Amino acid sequence: MTVNQTNQAFFWLSVLLNAFFLALGVWFILKRGGLSYLTTRLLLLRKFGIKNIQGTFFISPYYYHRKSQLSLLPIYSSDIVFLGDSITDEGEWAELLSHPAIKNRGISSDTTIDMLDRLSEIVTPQPQKLFLMIGVNDLSNLGRSPTEITQTYREILTRIHDLSPQTHVFVQSVLPINSSLFFGQATNSSIRELNSQLQTLAKEFSCSYIDLLAHFTDAHGQLDAQYTTDGIHLNGVAYQRWAKLIASHVLSENSAAV
Repeated sequence: MTVNQTNQAFFWLSVLLNAFFLALGVWFILKRGGLSYLTTRLLLLRKFGIKNIQGTFFISPYYYHRKSQLSLLPIYSSDIVFLGDSITDEGEWAELLSHPAIKNRGISSDTTIDMLDRLSEIVTPQPQKLFLMIGVNDLSNLGRSPTEITQTYREILTRIHDLSPQTHVFVQSVLPINSSLFFGQATNSSIRELNSQLQTLAKEFSCSYIDLLAHFTDAHGQLDAQYTTDGIHLNGVAYQRWAKLIASHVLSENSAAV
């Protein structure tokens, strides 16, 4: 075989391999939902970034900017703090619950690992109440198991107990996803397993457990489509419903699990 023939063979092999991987990529996108899937993933990447369990591939400027801003804002012992990821971050809690002492410390894309990292500055002032919802990004972005997430959650509750033993902690169940709209690694079965473990953990630490999942699922166990446009984040109607479900816990002196 001449040099020219060898070069031609490599050229056509390269063309075939590129065509194969292009076709494979197109098949994967179509299987996941086509153009809507691709658009959703690009929007999520732009807003929230991507993390993995070994470290950070990319985190959007929003994460750093919000974390920086929140680290400068004070928390007082009379405050009621909401702590979590984007699902908490996007809620206008002080207005939804008509309570000026509510502080939103949610950050989009947060995981239990991230929360543990920034927890001390939040609980050292010993706020009155703390509402937690965290874990779906561990499942979806990091591929962690419910057991692994619960282990980190245990560290979170331990630190809260050590730094602020008088704070009334509310462990809120992780909300469901709608798998026809959202295509991350999280599944509703893994979310239910995680919630089961969190309920047990909350009891162990004498925290109040609030089961929100059942109030947002449809007949098929999915996040009801009336509450979302992307299968994981919530619209205004969902936040109103959420606020009504927890209002008594926010306002009362003593709250039991529901």
